[in-house]
Amino acid sequence: IKVFFANLKRGGILLIQIAVGSLYMFSVPRGYTDGFVQWSKQVIGLCLTAFLQSTILVAGLMVFKDHALLGLGLMLSAGEVPRIAGTFGLDTTTRANIMSAVYTAQAAVNTTRTVVQAAAK
Repeated sequence: IKVFFANLKRGGILLIQIAVGSLYMFSVPRGYTDGFVQWSKQVIGLCLTAFLQSTILVAGLMVFKDHALLGLGLMLSAGEVPRIAGTFGLDTTTRANIMSAVYTAQAAVNTTRTVVQAAAK
């Protein structure tokens, strides 16, 4: 049950990450790739974690009827996937970095302003 709700939460976070990710593209041409790289790591971490947790959980459910202890062990180990992914540098959390968000929004506004001025000439 815990893994199921964690995957629902992770799916919602992933949708928000994809929607916000396009804002980071405004800062890439200016040479500020830190935010984009962190965003990429976070999306990869979320996708990998959701996939591995679901796979291990289903494997545990399939094995449970023949080998109850092994199946239970697999199902319990599915909850440790985010911690292990974090150990290897894949960020699966959503920590809000206010300064990064402010800078990205300013970069998007400035780029839009420049494009509008260039189109007006």
